[in-house]
Amino acid sequence: MQAPARRSPAYLPSGTRARRLYPLTLAGTLVAAAAFFLLGRGLAQANPYAVFLALLAAAVLAVLVLAGRLQAAACARRQLQWDSSGPLFARRPGTEQAILAPELRLLPFFRVQFRFRGLLAVGRGAEVLLARSLSFSAAGTHPLPLYLPLCGQLAARGRFLVRDLFGLTRSPFGEEPERSLTVLPAWLAAGPPRLVEPAGGFEDKSLRKASEEEKYFMREYQPGDRFRDINWKVSSRLQELITRISPVTQEKTRLLAVELRHYRDEGAESLESVMHLDYLKSWLLAFLRGLKASNERLQFRVHTGAGSRLLATAEDIESFAEELAGLGYQSDPGPGSEEAGELFVFSTSFDRGLPLFLAARPLARAQVFRTVRGRSPAGMPARTQTGATPAGSDGRRPGKTAAPVERVLFAPELVDAFLPGPWALRRVSPPAVPLRAEGLEEVPLAVRMLP
Repeated sequence: MQAPARRSPAYLPSGTRARRLYPLTLAGTLVAAAAFFLLGRGLAQANPYAVFLALLAAAVLAVLVLAGRLQAAACARRQLQWDSSGPLFARRPGTEQAILAPELRLLPFFRVQFRFRGLLAVGRGAEVLLARSLSFSAAGTHPLPLYLPLCGQLAARGRFLVRDLFGLTRSPFGEEPERSLTVLPAWLAAGPPRLVEPAGGFEDKSLRKASEEEKYFMREYQPGDRFRDINWKVSSRLQELITRISPVTQEKTRLLAVELRHYRDEGAESLESVMHLDYLKSWLLAFLRGLKASNERLQFRVHTGAGSRLLATAEDIESFAEELAGLGYQSDPGPGSEEAGELFVFSTSFDRGLPLFLAARPLARAQVFRTVRGRSPAGMPARTQTGATPAGSDGRRPGKTAAPVERVLFAPELVDAFLPGPWALRRVSPPAVPLRAEGLEEVPLAVRMLP
């Protein structure tokens, strides 16, 4: 699968030479303007006190600018670095990067400030502007906490400055480091769904013959288990499917087909459409990780609009998560060729072509996972937005009274500044797409801008 193209940080506004050379902040500019006004007024009225105060303010600004420039030149030789090697996850409050300052010496009343600016692409024409600053005066490793509301591709730029504690002067130094980073989908604390369709599984013709002394152990049914390995007597007694597994019999690795339908009609993105796809990515990864953790022999053939990829190991799944983060909505390529066997489909309520896709595969045993529009019933607590459990992970399909999962863009505990842009104010409701499928699990999402 070809990785999606990342947006270059050059799209972010770059610092001009004049802006880098100008030594005053907005507050310092106002103080300088007041000093010049006071100086002119004092000279016009022959007021020595006004002239003295104006010259004193100008002298203080000059000293602060000179001291800041000298310290900025010294800091440029200290090789301060922005460590962006740590992974970034959406909707995880503990996500952070670091600023490395192995050596740092500053005069009193001065601090080094690192300014972080980023543009997070979360969909077609949908971007989130991020801003963060960090100040420090001692050497060492300084954490830069970040809260990223959605997954996607992040084009970021950093900037180092020396500033005084009064906020009057600024002295940039060093280059402005640029990064193209991937914000991975949020983690969902969920296990794999328990399916009740005893289908799938590849049989190896080179099995050893089972002897009478061959012993078996029992476990719950997992997708891909052979039909003939189900212990019906124990299953009827426990009211759930139990598979009989032989420790001697050598079984072939099982391959599951997974379809991610990140498709919708052409049109502008809205907050609801972006959050539906964002949650679907997390749900798909929770599904893959859960099944892989419970059965190491499982492999996945994942089909997306960008192509097909085989996920054989847990490392392949994590590598796929980076590519998945950059996938946005695209046009539906059509139902495609007919397939048979076990098929797991992940889709959103914005996918109009899902019924046609399933109708073109009458022989496939499809298990559909879909997000739908939902609202919190009055007086009913909704599920939390971080670490939410997808519906159906406990083996029960969600009913009509199930509380939806709430997705809120801004949360009261956030300390970072980010601006989603005008696209988040659009109101584009998902189309009504009736769907009939034997294996259907849906998660109602209640999407809001503010809590």
